[in-house]
Amino acid sequence: MKLLTFNTHSIVDKDYEKKIDVLSSAILKHAPNVIALQEVMQPSKNKQVRENSLLSSLNIPVKEDNFAYRVLKRLNEHSSSYRGVYLGIKGAYGAYDEGLAIITNREITSSEATQLTEFNDYNNYKTRFALGARIDGAWFYSLHFNWWDDKDAPFVNEWNAIREALHSKKGVWLMGDFNITPSSQGYGLVTQKYYDTYMLAKKIDNGITVPGDIDGWENDTSKKRIDYIFTDKSVEIKSSNTVFNGKDEAVISDHFGVLVERG
Repeated sequence: MKLLTFNTHSIVDKDYEKKIDVLSSAILKHAPNVIALQEVMQPSKNKQVRENSLLSSLNIPVKEDNFAYRVLKRLNEHSSSYRGVYLGIKGAYGAYDEGLAIITNREITSSEATQLTEFNDYNNYKTRFALGARIDGAWFYSLHFNWWDDKDAPFVNEWNAIREALHSKKGVWLMGDFNITPSSQGYGLVTQKYYDTYMLAKKIDNGITVPGDIDGWENDTSKKRIDYIFTDKSVEIKSSNTVFNGKDEAVISDHFGVLVERG
């Protein structure tokens, strides 16, 4: 099984079509079975899409130019078997609905949304949910956490929320932008129970997923590993490599993706 997590930063800009082309082509090339996407945007004023292969959770429907929907359309043009689920969460940049998505070429038997922040405010950019999908008897989650020391929504509170929601689940994969580095307290909390697939992998690269400063990490130009795939069992991992880094696929976001293959 192959897994891909990617913070897409998919605002509709001059490179939007390129992003769709690059991501779709990479999915067809690498054939990941489960893909977790973060910062999945759609113009908030666009019309709802009525017939599509992307289910929606909560109360924000899939709309025209939804990034995950557009990627799925491109995949389906090639007779792929991918389908997915989208979770619209909040407003972004004054013009978008922002959310999470999971795309897979396996059957989704159920999905769920878990509120991570104490508040659920569409107009607050710090609002956080987790999107989970049950696939092949396991649970896969797309996640995008706030920062460790955020005064309104610290990482530790959000981690406690998802940990409580997962306490009775087995076969769990946590995929996404955790906004923590391997030397942080947050990473220590996560790895008390979950295994970092990068550390389990037999073949790795340097692991860097953010090459410089980005939103929330302003004035920090260091290279960082803040995007992860964690699992609740010490399984055999063949490889963990970054993609969309300019070497393996073009750069199409302010994050690189992480592609993991089980042994």
